[in-house]
Amino acid sequence: MVATGDGIQRYPLLRLLVPYIAGIVLADALWHHADAGWLYGAGVCAVLLLLVLCTARRVAWWSGMAACCLFLVAGGAGYALSRSRAQYAWPAHEVVYEARVEDAPRHRARSMRCVMEVTALHDSAHWQRVGRKVLAYMQPCGDADSLRAGDVVCFRGTVRAPRNFAAGTGFDYARYVTMQGAAGTVYLSQGSWAAVGEEPSAPGVRMLRLRHTLLAEYMERAFGGDVLGVLSALTLGDKRVLGEEVRAVYADAGVSHVLALSGLHVGIIYAMLAFLLRGLLRSRSLRWLREVLTVAVLWLFAMMVGMSASVVRAVSMYTLYILARWVSKESSSLSVLSLAAFAMLLVQPLCLFDVGFQLSFMAMVPILCVEPRLEALFRRSSLPPVPAYLVGVACMSLAAQLGTFPLVLYHFGTFPTYFLLTNLVVIPYLYVVLLLIAVWWLLALAGGPWAVSLGRVVQLLVEWLNSLLACIADWPFAVLRVEDFSAAAVLFTYLFLSFAALFLIGRWQRGGVLALAALLGLLVTLLLQGVCK
Repeated sequence: MVATGDGIQRYPLLRLLVPYIAGIVLADALWHHADAGWLYGAGVCAVLLLLVLCTARRVAWWSGMAACCLFLVAGGAGYALSRSRAQYAWPAHEVVYEARVEDAPRHRARSMRCVMEVTALHDSAHWQRVGRKVLAYMQPCGDADSLRAGDVVCFRGTVRAPRNFAAGTGFDYARYVTMQGAAGTVYLSQGSWAAVGEEPSAPGVRMLRLRHTLLAEYMERAFGGDVLGVLSALTLGDKRVLGEEVRAVYADAGVSHVLALSGLHVGIIYAMLAFLLRGLLRSRSLRWLREVLTVAVLWLFAMMVGMSASVVRAVSMYTLYILARWVSKESSSLSVLSLAAFAMLLVQPLCLFDVGFQLSFMAMVPILCVEPRLEALFRRSSLPPVPAYLVGVACMSLAAQLGTFPLVLYHFGTFPTYFLLTNLVVIPYLYVVLLLIAVWWLLALAGGPWAVSLGRVVQLLVEWLNSLLACIADWPFAVLRVEDFSAAAVLFTYLFLSFAALFLIGRWQRGGVLALAALLGLLVTLLLQGVCK
């Protein structure tokens, strides 16, 4: 746990990650009010300042301040570059476009949404290269259902820059589209488009096509209805067939995180791979081969499930752990987490505003820093195996909830009050279901008669789980609903939690005073807004 100023010195990546994130947030706030060119100029000035200050006295302090300024500007510059890639001057009239499907279409209320990369447009008798992502809303039809990642389509339509349609809804649709990296939207009626080929050569595209094939196998062999939706989300990261009612039940019961592939699922896959490759551990010379194979399989899995932020975070951390182990015997979990966040934000700064990214990283911070202290408080090491496992699950669930509940209140306005109970039941249950699914796939591929019987068992287990969660979601006071939990309230909440942890765990005396000040700020903010029903 980072306790004091001396303790922070042990985490240089964390000290640089904070100003980098601050630069992204600042650039987002100033995007509509200032030219992004100032970011590049300020970056050059920061580099020069760093070179000058390194020759001055107190080199460490001045160079540290200059490095923070440099990373502040670097974050803003990265944001500006990403936003510029999400802009394009589309023709105001209908033209012919060529595009490549990035993922299979998803059913909406009255249409199907498909993410495409427009590669070229045909205007004035010339083909013009584009290279921009768009969100295509297609009229539901059988041809749209058959589209997969890598398919090439031609369509005629009018692509428009992201804009808000309904005023007063409180939802900034234009910002949502832009943060997805899309530069426009288009509606395609039936007959205005046609598939003309496919380009499945890229590894990521091939893995997405594999996910589509595996989902079809689920549909054809054994599963259907809500069970199909839950299993496709649990194992493939595909929520296209997951009903809204089931999503609401899992959210109200406090276990919606199991429907979003995360470190829990990656950990289960890692355990399975470790079991299958355990023979390589007997030879020290072959251990590197086991690690390389494991990392390769985990990254292929991340590609198959669509490179969601939570899975990329988990696989990145495991990869960095392996690299750190090869370079040095010691590696800090918090440093690895910071480096994973740095890498993801360098590649795509806009992912900072992705809810999955925020929840994944904010859940990991207390899991790494607070959970070990909670387990020590309950003396887990001295307990029998089963109680020790349940205490571990409870501590992990409590730590993750501490890190994510302010964001959940901000984005969704709900807080599940029975989350601890449901996680104690669901997480062990999830291990059993995923293990049975892995066995079912082996039997199904082998063509054995036991696959049908095991499929019925899995179907029954998932139905029981759905019924149990629906029952818990209907309990009195199962969900605390909050209105307009502002960004200021989120900030004060995290400040209170951080300073309280520094005071209680790190024994930093000033932390108690600062925690009380943050709590006072939070109470004043809530009273002014009157958020609680």
